[in-house]
Amino acid sequence: MDKEVLKEHRIHGTHFFPLGIYKNQHGPGEMVLDFHWHDEWEFFLITQGNGLFQVDDKQQSLTKNQAIFSQNRAIHGGRPLLDDGCSYQAVVFHPRFLADHAIDPIQIEYIEPFLTGKKKFPDFILNQTAAEKQIILLLKDIFESCEQKPLGYELHAKGNLLLIWSVLLSNGNFSETKNPLRQQEQVAKIKLILTFIHENYQKKITVPQMAQNLGMSESYFCRFFKRMMYMTPMEYIQRYRIRIAANELSCSSKHIIETAYNCGFDNLSYFNQIFKKYMACTPSKYRSL
Repeated sequence: MDKEVLKEHRIHGTHFFPLGIYKNQHGPGEMVLDFHWHDEWEFFLITQGNGLFQVDDKQQSLTKNQAIFSQNRAIHGGRPLLDDGCSYQAVVFHPRFLADHAIDPIQIEYIEPFLTGKKKFPDFILNQTAAEKQIILLLKDIFESCEQKPLGYELHAKGNLLLIWSVLLSNGNFSETKNPLRQQEQVAKIKLILTFIHENYQKKITVPQMAQNLGMSESYFCRFFKRMMYMTPMEYIQRYRIRIAANELSCSSKHIIETAYNCGFDNLSYFNQIFKKYMACTPSKYRSL
C-alpha cells in the first residue's frame, strides 16, 4: 500500500520563492477539499459560503472570513455544509520560506518547535478576537499582493507571514504538544486506512478488511475511525465514491451505470439513492448542471 497516495505532490511556487496562491469555488454538494497532506504549511481562508473542515482529528464548521492553519504533514480536508457551496483562497508555503538555512537564535526559539511538532498553533482562526481579525486582514493582504505582483511582492508576502507568526506567538495562541509521538502515530494510522480506501474504492471494502490492515478488532477500529474522522468508515467510503462519481459525470460522457460500477456500486438504484443523499440531486440532474 502506497502511503504517498494521500500526499500532495504539487510544487508550490518555485525553489527561490516556495509559496503558492490558490483560489477555488465549489457549488452546493461539491466536495470542497479531499483529505490530503503535504510538507508545506497552509493558510486556507473561506471567502464565500461555508463548510465543515478537519485538520488531523479536529473538526470545525467555518464560514466567510474564517480560516484554517494546516501545519506541515497534517492531514486536512473539508466538505460542504448546508446548500451554499464554498469558495476559498489558500496560501501554501514551504517551511524554508520562513526558516533560513543559517540557524539563528530567533529561528531556534520561534520556528523550529513548530517544525518538529513540539508546539502547535490553532488549527482554526475564527475571526473573533482582535488577534484573529488582524491575521485575517494580513492573509487578505497576501492574496492581493500576490495577485497584483508589485515590485517586491515576495518580500511583502514573507513579511506578512512573519507578522502572522508574531501575532500568534505574542497572543499565546499556541500549545505545547503533550505527546507528539502518540499523536503522530494516530495520524499515521488514519493516513494508512484512508490510503487503502482511495486505492480500493472501486472494489468491495469491508470493516474486517480495514480493521485487519491496522491490526485492530472491528469494534475498536470503528471507534477509532469515528473519533478521528467524525463519521463511520462506511460513510467515508460512500462520500469518497460519490466525490469520484461526480467528477466522472462532469468530465466524461460515460453512461451513469458505468460510472456507478467504476466507483464501487453494483446496484444502480442504490447509487442513485446515495448520490442524491450527498449531492442533493440525481446523477442525471448533476450532469446537466
